[in-house]
Parts: sequence; C-alpha cells; structure tokens
Amino acid sequence: MEQAGYGEHIAHTVRNVPYEAAIQTQNIAGQLAEKFGLSYNQAKAITNVKLKRMADKGEIERLQKGIYCHVKQTIFGKATPSAEQVLLKTLTLQNGKKIGYESGESFFNKLGLTTLIPRDMEITTNRYRAKLPEDCHIRRRKPAVFVTDENWKYLQFLDLLEELPEAHRDVRKPEHLLLQYAKRQQLDNLTLIFTAHRYYPQKIMLPLIDLLMVENIRIRSEDGSGK
Repeated sequence: MEQAGYGEHIAHTVRNVPYEAAIQTQNIAGQLAEKFGLSYNQAKAITNVKLKRMADKGEIERLQKGIYCHVKQTIFGKATPSAEQVLLKTLTLQNGKKIGYESGESFFNKLGLTTLIPRDMEITTNRYRAKLPEDCHIRRRKPAVFVTDENWKYLQFLDLLEELPEAHRDVRKPEHLLLQYAKRQQLDNLTLIFTAHRYYPQKIMLPLIDLLMVENIRIRSEDGSGK
C-alpha cells in the first residue's frame, strides 16, 4: 500500500471524529496500524506527518502535542470547539471506554449541593499526568483505582461522599440528593460497600453505611414492611 493510501485513510478517520471530540494521534495511529498491518511506531510516524500537513492547510488545528481539533468555516470565519470541550473528552474517554469522570466543586454544583460555580472543572482520570495548556480550566486528579466502564459511577459517588464533610454546600440534607443520584445511576449497595472498603480510607465506611440505612428505612416505610 502506498503512502498516499495511508494518508487517505487518516483523512477519512479524522472526518469521522465528532466535532467536539479530540483528534488524537495515538488513536488514529492505532487504527492505521490495525488496518494495514503496520507496527505502531510506523503508523505513528505516518500519522504525525499527515496530521501536521492537515493542520498546516487549516483543515484541523493543533491544541497540543498529539491532540488536534476540527475546524469549521462559518460566515464569521474559522471556528473551533473550545480547548476545554476537546480536552475534557481526552480525559474521560479513550477508544469509547470510560477513563475518567467529573468530580470536585463543579460536580457538587451540578448535583445542586452548592450554588458556587468554580473557575475550573476537576476531572478524576487515568490520565492524571497528562499535560494541558496553561490557560485550560481543567484540573486533573488521580483516581482511587484505575477507572473503567464498570466502576466509574461507584468511584464518582464515593469521591463525592468522601469530600462532602469539607465541601461548601447550600442544602440542609445533602443525603437526599446523594441518594437520588445513586438511584439515577442504579448503584448496587453491595458493590458500593465493597469498592469503598477496598479502595478508600476507612473513615468513609460509617457515613456510607449510615446513608444506605437511611435509604433502606425509607424503602421499608414506603412498602409498609417497617416503621
């Protein structure tokens, strides 16, 4: 297969990346290597050259090393998604798999626990060492354990519970909002307890058990099986 064939494949792959998603060299190189039976290093070298050429032509825009974004031409000129929009996806998703989630004050605000709107968004991510532009309003945090599709909702909830005592909040009974969130996410109580016991400080266990007991009492009261 000629080099031109590789370039056409890369351009096609780039066009299929959603507008607000990051165009990541490592992902495109991985797909190129798989498609044409190349080594990853070969595919990465080819991908780097092609993406740079596309950026030089104004077809895409480089945000930082290994990460590009789409460019749209509008009646007002060139438009790109914000760096935060693009980089957020690189910290929370990789090849369609979950690797991170929102946490901290911005997440407290989204749940209605506080009216404070922080300047920066906190993301707990496997890529907590990733370099971001200096003007990017995203802070990275190391997760308690490697984030996966299966555990991220549990980790997010337990982070929330762990931070609650020291966090600013504007509701008198935050446990109600926590329980509503756990219900929406369909969290399993035993999995919550197991995850907390294995990966979090022991001090989180008592508030977690208390919270789950409140929910159990409510359920029993509603179905008439308890007082």
